[in-house]
Amino acid sequence: MAGNDGDELANRPLILAPLIYIACLIGMNIMSMPLAPDNMPEECPENSRNCDHRQIMINVSDDELHKAMEDWVDTRIFTASFSEGHIVDRTMFAQFPDDVTYENNCGWIEVHSESRIGGSDFGVNSDRLDDLEDFLESYEFETTCQ
Repeated sequence: MAGNDGDELANRPLILAPLIYIACLIGMNIMSMPLAPDNMPEECPENSRNCDHRQIMINVSDDELHKAMEDWVDTRIFTASFSEGHIVDRTMFAQFPDDVTYENNCGWIEVHSESRIGGSDFGVNSDRLDDLEDFLESYEFETTCQ
């Protein structure tokens, strides 16, 4: 007896689960693309529970800031992508895209972290900026903003 149809039906959800997960990730990321910020927001929306915006007092050149931010992205254990002024950091399992934007203001850096989707981030954006601030404060910068 080669097996019965009940065994095959019982294993089907185990086979389909990874495919459904991957399809959901792809769909969510495609749908969230238009929500990416075009520039640095001035502040978090009023009553926002999925955003953090702050200033970090560091005097550094633009080139060295971009290098430091790229180095910070390399320390992230999740999937993150870097471009000057904009980082997309993703949450671990759901891979929700969160945008980190930054701007050098000669003497201080303005940073903004916001989830693209969802009403609450459970403190993820604040934790992310805490980590970034600690990283930048311990980074050995060699140049200052001119």
